[in-house]
Amino acid sequence: MKKVIYLILFIIIISIGYSWYYFNQYHIEDNRTAIQSNLKEWSSKGSGSINPDVIEVVRLNDTSSYIVLFQTQSSNIGYAHIIKGWNGKFKIDHSGHGTNIVDYQKIQTDKGMYGVIIGKNPDLKIDHIIADLDYGDFNFNVSANEKFVKYEKIPNDIEEPFAAELTFYDKEGSVIEVSEFQN
Repeated sequence: MKKVIYLILFIIIISIGYSWYYFNQYHIEDNRTAIQSNLKEWSSKGSGSINPDVIEVVRLNDTSSYIVLFQTQSSNIGYAHIIKGWNGKFKIDHSGHGTNIVDYQKIQTDKGMYGVIIGKNPDLKIDHIIADLDYGDFNFNVSANEKFVKYEKIPNDIEEPFAAELTFYDKEGSVIEVSEFQN
């Protein structure tokens, strides 16, 4: 009988410990202000502090993953991959920002990998972007978006969605620029 009591106490202690860990990890409320302030705190742990201005939060289909598009005080575009837990709150998985007009990232979700492009469209010059990957091409229409997050589900049999060549086209179909992204 003592062994059963000890086993039950052990299970209860482990459950409490896991719950405490989980709720501390997934603590960001589901609103723009909370996400923005947590991104600021997150960035201050890195190489330098930024003051992100959240532009958009985009869910990747029916996954628990979201992409936060933000702009820094120096007008650079950045993103954060946040994950929603079963408690309805978020945790930040990773983030990045830089001076590129467009960035290409692979994002691992609970339902597979996604190819995500994040960027800005100065003066709406870019009509669409074609991502040329080893296993196929994806066409992203960005004509009406000054700042954007676009994504495509990557087939499950593809392990590495790099190298990617992004070609930017204007409304007439002329090439504006070609950028290559390596992992």
